Amino acid sequence: MIRSQTANGKTTVAPEGNIGMQDTDALAKAMDDAVARGDEIELDLTSCQALSSSAIGAMIAAHNSLKSRGSRLLVSGATDEIRRLLKLMQLDRHFEVA
Repeated sequence: MIRSQTANGKTTVAPEGNIGMQDTDALAKAMDDAVARGDEIELDLTSCQALSSSAIGAMIAAHNSLKSRGSRLLVSGATDEIRRLLKLMQLDRHFEVA
C-alpha cells in the first residue's frame, strides 16, 4: 500500500511493507503526481521493510525529475538495512537520507 499526503508544496509518500515490482507502479505514480505539481517529495519509509530494484529505479527517476526542476527527494525513516543498501549504491550522494 502507498499512502500520499500533500501540504504546503511538499508531498509525503509512505509505502508500507515490502515494495516489490507489483507495488512499484503505485509508488512511481504517487511520486510522478507530486513532481507534476512541483512539490518536494519526502519518501517516508518508516513502515517499509524492503525495496525492490524497480522501486529504487522509481526513486531515481523521481529524483532526476525533481532535480531538473530545482527540487529534491528526501528519504526518511529508512531501516538500517535500506540505509546500507542506498549507501552501497551511492544513492545517498544523490538524495538526502535522513
